[in-house]
Formats: sequence, structure tokens, C-alpha cells
Amino acid sequence: MIKYIPQTWINYCRKSTVGWSIHNIILDFTGGILSFSQLILDAARSGNVAEAFGNPVKLGLGLVSIGFDLMFMLQHYILYTDRYDPQNLEDALRQQHTFEYGSTDGSDRVSV
Repeated sequence: MIKYIPQTWINYCRKSTVGWSIHNIILDFTGGILSFSQLILDAARSGNVAEAFGNPVKLGLGLVSIGFDLMFMLQHYILYTDRYDPQNLEDALRQQHTFEYGSTDGSDRVSV
């Protein structure tokens, strides 16, 4: 959990996920799913459902990892989808580079 909480908080405070790769999160999520799946398959193979909970550390780490990875994906793909870095001058200028033309009263003003 120590590796997840600071990044979750930074993303929340900045309202952005610019600067880190979602690919590592997807790989971590895949590892958590595979770890959890192995526990379930081992329990199904032995016919003993209690065996799925026989290794609580592995189960807990897998579930915590999956939970935080889902939070990161939620932040990256749904909550904070604006991908430009406000500290990058080129992106900031691109956002502000708007020209307006038309009449002075604004009735037919067009922004380009």
C-alpha cells in the first residue's frame, strides 16, 4: 500500500495523471488478477474452497493491488482525461492560441 497511496494522492491533488505511465498499472493489474486466479484454480483443483483463503497474505496483496490499480485506471481514463501538461509551455501556448474575427459587435464572431 505504501507504493500506491502517494501516487493516488498526487493524482487527486493535481487532477491529472500526466507524467506517469498507465502501462505499469495495467501490468500490475494483470499480475493481481493472475495471482487471485491461481488461488481460485488451486482451490477448484483440490475441491476445497477453504484453500483459496489458505494464503491470506497472497490473497490480501492481490486484492489491494487490484483495488488500487482500478483506482488508477479510473483516474486516468475517466476522471482526469486532460492529457496536456500545464507546465509544458508548448501545450499551454497551443491551448491559448485562438484567433477571433468578425464584426466588432460580436454578432458574427468566429474563433479559430
